[in-house]
Amino acid sequence: MSEDARSRELAAWLLELGTGRLEPAALVESLARKLEGMGVALFRVSVWIPTKHPELWGNQIVWSTAEGCQILRRSHDVSSSSDYVGTPAERLHESASKTLRCRLERPVEPEYELLQRLAVAGATDYLMVALEEPRFGTAWIAFASRQAGGFGDDELRLLTGIAPLLSLRVQLIAAQLETQSLLEVYLGKNASRRVLEGAFRRGGGEEIDAAIWFCDMRGFTALSDRTPAREVVAILDTYFEVLAAAVEEQGGEILKLIGDAMLAVFPLDADGAAPGCRRALAAGLTASVRAWRERSGLSVELGIALHVGRVMYGNIGGRERLDFTVIGASVNEVCRVESLAKELGVPLLMTAELAIALGRDDIVSLGLHALKGVGERREILTIRALQPGA
Repeated sequence: MSEDARSRELAAWLLELGTGRLEPAALVESLARKLEGMGVALFRVSVWIPTKHPELWGNQIVWSTAEGCQILRRSHDVSSSSDYVGTPAERLHESASKTLRCRLERPVEPEYELLQRLAVAGATDYLMVALEEPRFGTAWIAFASRQAGGFGDDELRLLTGIAPLLSLRVQLIAAQLETQSLLEVYLGKNASRRVLEGAFRRGGGEEIDAAIWFCDMRGFTALSDRTPAREVVAILDTYFEVLAAAVEEQGGEILKLIGDAMLAVFPLDADGAAPGCRRALAAGLTASVRAWRERSGLSVELGIALHVGRVMYGNIGGRERLDFTVIGASVNEVCRVESLAKELGVPLLMTAELAIALGRDDIVSLGLHALKGVGERREILTIRALQPGA
């Protein structure tokens, strides 16, 4: 097949992908297979797709003949590590060039440790192509050849020639990843999935049964008064990191952060209330006062309340500002229960409904208590090991 014919076929194939949602790994592997089918002897293909995320710098998708396709999630820290500093990617980002090529059958420049490893593994040539204007962090694609003598001139023209079309595809994927990652950060994975699937109309939602978690920090107002704002933010970041890890490890979904308070749910499934309630309790015990103090080094008290019930899960708010959350009598009750934690001197409280679902023999009653806005006094319970004097 002539060079022009290969270029036309490859361009037509990229255009046929259209605007449909193709996962990044599937795109890279399909491209590698397509190029191999056209006679390009590839050893490795790597694509860098930056994203907007507080913890994640971007995704690197790597395909190789030996290992297939892998996705490497790169944190912002990688930009100052040996995985980036002194690599072809850094050189491309810092240069005004759209391409960078290194022949691997001759001695490789010492600073390129990655290329030295590829050469030892059998790669013969390396071509990196910028998919945007070269600057810090922008997208690129890199091809490594396994052919003796490396890439031929016609192959180099083919690989650099597809960059404009490939750039459009990568930009589309990057936009999808950015939308998904930002929604997950601000809404949570389950809520973001629902929104992306179309559940974004105001007043829309569904009733679900869930174990409900509500907690806040004791003495936060006093802490804020005597501590510089930047330090308060750092304290809250550590505080929520401990709590979020405990909740997410048990499959919970964080719905709202309100100052120093956090609302989360553990949706129930067909197996009944017990599994979800047990996961909520396990998260509560993990995020205990002891765990928080060990992590932060601060003597800050924490109150957690657990309840189980039916809630409305969906979009609530004004025309231009919505919140994806849960509302209902059960949510109001768990917030009122948590307000008793300081009075009772117990870091974790639960309602009778949740205690019954747990079915444990180490749960003790703390008596009947009035809850603001709730007609009848409610029995409040805790774990025996957490009661005062235990």
